[in-house]
Amino acid sequence: MKKIILMAGLLLCGIAQAQIIEVTERNEQTVNEGYIYVTHTIVPQNYTEMPLHVTNISDATINLKLKVVSMENTTGNSESTQFCFGGTCYTHFTSGGTVPNNPVTGLTLAPGDSNFDGDHFYLGEAIIDPTQDVVVNLAFIQVDNTGAQIGENLLNFTYRYAPTAGTTDFTALKNMGITLKNTVVSGQLELSATQNVKMELINMAGQVVKTESIKEGSQSADLSGLSAAVYFARFTTEDNKSSQIRIVKN
Repeated sequence: MKKIILMAGLLLCGIAQAQIIEVTERNEQTVNEGYIYVTHTIVPQNYTEMPLHVTNISDATINLKLKVVSMENTTGNSESTQFCFGGTCYTHFTSGGTVPNNPVTGLTLAPGDSNFDGDHFYLGEAIIDPTQDVVVNLAFIQVDNTGAQIGENLLNFTYRYAPTAGTTDFTALKNMGITLKNTVVSGQLELSATQNVKMELINMAGQVVKTESIKEGSQSADLSGLSAAVYFARFTTEDNKSSQIRIVKN
């Protein structure tokens, strides 16, 4: 009986650890486990950087760091790179690297407190092959007073630079039950959905210029009122899962 109680206690501790922070990015979009942030340009604009707003939702003071879990097709080193957390910004990052490192305890947040508004991640020009995707897997971790990580990662998410809307973009949408029939649009965006989702059209400045409620079934969204430009169509399900793809309006 004692062993069973101990195992249950350890399980509850693991669950509690995964729920001690709440993370949002642009437009208060919730960053859940496995979230993927996609940008199709590295030209400095609002939407090329991923804002990171973290709140301590536990009842205890915690020490946090932002960690690079792994990286693909990037040197991680560029004057334009912005690896920022806890008010500290680096122009380089490496696999396994964390920020902030001074103090070693990272960012200390009391219950209910949040980090600095300016914290974010931006790839910059740290790219090896500009024709291929760059993937940087990130995580928030909790550390002790020596800077050592406590337990597993609190939240894992991904920053991805994709030069074009590729197969992986359509696959991500399809996994959400969304199929697009066209991504170059003059008037109507034709699509079908297997569940109700919210669609947001976001311009290259990071502003939401149009919001549509997409119902289950085949339908079209009228984009004729938008100016000719490149937009991101972000789809969010009722259980807050999100994916996006580039749309060209001509």
